[in-house]
Amino acid sequence: MSADSGAVPRLDLFDVDLDRTTVVVAAMLGLDAVLWTVLYRGAVPMPGASWLMERGVPMAAPGAMELGVFHVGTFGAVLGYVAMWGVMMWAMMLPAMTRFTREYAAAHEGSAVDATVAVAAFLASYLLVWAASAVVPLAYHAVLPGGIYGFTRTHATLVVGSALVLTGLYQLSAFKQSHLRTCCASVALHEDDVVGASEAGVVHGLRCATICFGPFFLLMPFFGEMNLFWMVALTTVVTVERLPDWGRELSVASGVVALVAGLAVLLVRPDLPLAFATST
Repeated sequence: MSADSGAVPRLDLFDVDLDRTTVVVAAMLGLDAVLWTVLYRGAVPMPGASWLMERGVPMAAPGAMELGVFHVGTFGAVLGYVAMWGVMMWAMMLPAMTRFTREYAAAHEGSAVDATVAVAAFLASYLLVWAASAVVPLAYHAVLPGGIYGFTRTHATLVVGSALVLTGLYQLSAFKQSHLRTCCASVALHEDDVVGASEAGVVHGLRCATICFGPFFLLMPFFGEMNLFWMVALTTVVTVERLPDWGRELSVASGVVALVAGLAVLLVRPDLPLAFATST
């Protein structure tokens, strides 16, 4: 069955075919715009935000989010952190996921309603995986002396240089490159129901988290999760590297840049014009 199955009548005035793939792309981009707006306006409460402000800790500083939630120290604060992290990761990953989600919808052999249910279940489980990945930065904060914030401030050059080097090596690794090549390959024809789609979303979410481990889990926690510049920059990297024609070149180039920049920081030890390098 073609991807146009279940299409509504053509809007000749605007030369638009509202088939299921067009609707999926529009919905993905619309949802992503909402998520970025929510983040920009600070509509998702950050646990311990008032305490951080009293201490003069910049919200965009590395480890600020984790410092706040550990200060509050309640299960509710952890859930709030997971929600905050989830919204942030969803906003950053939806652009990269748009092409694959479009292919997933196009490959569904059921009716428009069945495809809609499958795509919704797929995305829900996929996004839950990214929300659950909040355990990674929380674990960093728990094991590092002084947490991410304190450790980074105390050893700024070492942390920044090492994070860049490790990210560069990960980007260039055969493990990353092999997974990147197969991550968003063509989707086989399927008739996934809610259960099957949810399982597919979990599997794909874990693969995406693995592929993005360098930028999102080696670099971002030590550069500041709520730093808008780095959020946009890393979103661009993980989105472009999934393009079929020259995404691999961008992935390799980003790895080389990160590796060289990290070695330069470790060897030259320049002044770092970053939030964590300033005193409070």
